[in-house]
Amino acid sequence: MYRNRYSPAAVLACTALFSSLSIQSAQAQNTPWIAEPETGAVSVSFVSQRAIDFYRADTQTKGPLGASGAHLAQSTLWFGVNYAFTDALALDVQSAWARSFVPGPVGPTPTESFAGIGDSNVALTWRVVDELISGAPSVALRVGVVAAGAYDTGYINSLGDGAHGVEASVIVGKFWERFGFSTELGYRHRGSAEINEQAIGGTTTGDVDVPSDIFYNLSGYFPAGAVTVGVDYRLVNATSGIDIGGPGFSPARFPALEEDAHILGGRVIADVTDRLSLNFFAGRVIAGRNTARSTVFGLGASFGFGGGGLGF
Repeated sequence: MYRNRYSPAAVLACTALFSSLSIQSAQAQNTPWIAEPETGAVSVSFVSQRAIDFYRADTQTKGPLGASGAHLAQSTLWFGVNYAFTDALALDVQSAWARSFVPGPVGPTPTESFAGIGDSNVALTWRVVDELISGAPSVALRVGVVAAGAYDTGYINSLGDGAHGVEASVIVGKFWERFGFSTELGYRHRGSAEINEQAIGGTTTGDVDVPSDIFYNLSGYFPAGAVTVGVDYRLVNATSGIDIGGPGFSPARFPALEEDAHILGGRVIADVTDRLSLNFFAGRVIAGRNTARSTVFGLGASFGFGGGGLGF
């Protein structure tokens, strides 16, 4: 059988949550569990997020449209593939097409909608401790690269910060009969983004540094037959940056914001067959800094391959 309760087809491949003023993605939860050698999964997720309020520095306030009640929103179609070379080494690749929306034109936004390819991520996970062998929690090390997508920065509904980067994390997790958990602590270093001269405040050419992030993810899993319920907490904490309205700020410098987010969410994963999993997830930004107070909903599917079942 391709999948057991430790397989990324059931847990790993369907957990994207999002938050930020510019609606960039917060990195999805990664797990220390790796599929059987020479097997993998293809996943697709549709995610919708919406925000009316945002945090100016760490103070919650109305969005740029004020009392009109109009909202900042984005729809994202995520594509992912993961593949296990061995029982200790796996590759995962993730990319997305996104469309943002804000009624306008208002303030720093020249158009009500942007669309394009979002940031992509390629990473290797190396499991150094296997709970099925040692009895101790599984431990994995993950390293990856972030490739900036094709979009304009400097607008409140830009699709991201426009900077390449690298990241590394340590992941620990364990499953018992009725409960499992995984926790991840990592660091993401981002490069610089070119200043958009068409955005407000973009009168000078050059680059703006995008702050690096410390990120932390904690998930609990409650399996009940073919259905698993998950509860998630995620933190993204920028190590530097400017505040909205603070010294040095202009909309063209959105990528330089110190964006922090605390995200609380949950999900339901259903194993339809040995190879097909369906999932629903939802989340909410409950606190933050220079970020949108977003509500997130998503649906996804993951299909396993390899292991001889498809002939490769």
